[in-house]
Amino acid sequence: MRDVDSTANANELSLLSDRIRWCTRLVTLHCPIIDWATWKHLSHLPTLLELDIDQRYDDTPSLSNQDIVNLSFLNITSLSFRQLCDSANIITIMQHSQFPSLKEFDFEANYLSSEETEQLFHALSHCKACQTLEEIIICCLHVGLEYHEFLTPIPHFLCFTQLRTLQLMFSDSCIYPDNNMLLQVMSTWPHIRTLSLGDRLSSSGVSLHGLFTALSLCPQLHTLHIPINIATIDVDPDAEPIQHTSLRSLALETFESEIADAETLARIISAWLPCVDLVKSMGSNWDEVNMHLRSLRAATAPYVVGAS
Repeated sequence: MRDVDSTANANELSLLSDRIRWCTRLVTLHCPIIDWATWKHLSHLPTLLELDIDQRYDDTPSLSNQDIVNLSFLNITSLSFRQLCDSANIITIMQHSQFPSLKEFDFEANYLSSEETEQLFHALSHCKACQTLEEIIICCLHVGLEYHEFLTPIPHFLCFTQLRTLQLMFSDSCIYPDNNMLLQVMSTWPHIRTLSLGDRLSSSGVSLHGLFTALSLCPQLHTLHIPINIATIDVDPDAEPIQHTSLRSLALETFESEIADAETLARIISAWLPCVDLVKSMGSNWDEVNMHLRSLRAATAPYVVGAS
């Protein structure tokens, strides 16, 4: 029965690819993975602005190395790949394609090897979108990393000078941010509004002081999700704060199961981030901090800078 289904799926995909190649004025296309001939056809459509590929079947068209040529999608502004079971073909296409008008890139995969992940980062950074890309969202349920091996996406993405949103979501501890990385990110992308670099299991070299120093470089940042190391609180709760009044959504992940001085931490967050009402987390270790933070907000609500 599996062979019958596999053949039917292959026939459906072949028929769909044939029909797409008859279309010459496509503007938006949402479809399963297509064959290489169809990719080449799409690259010649000046009307195509949005392309959304959704891998609905396990059996997808394979690419023959002898058929691969460099492609240029001149006017595509939004490119999405969803529910990918096998990302190798898509990465190959990215490695041989240019998207000089691309503004949004969304990539969702069930699994990536560490080599595939780095290949994806490298291909994206070389697709001629350095002056246009504003949004990168990459989500992967599992990355095949060795113990104490980390991904290094940030150096690849520093070329995107117009970046407004960067969300890197992995189910494993794949990225190790530290103060230097965060400072480099914020100084390179001063207009960024959404930054997500962590997950529940991520270790971190970002300290509270490093976080506040980096935030001062991004006055428009609205949403932040990163792992943080608060084993030592390196900010004086009585020091004069430099307030960041645009940040509204803050999610911090920490290895510490319990936060030692929750009240002090709440005082610091309340003073430095006056528009953050609670710290989100995938665990419950920030509950006590949020309890103190709510009390502080209730006491100072009429005087919060920038509150609406």
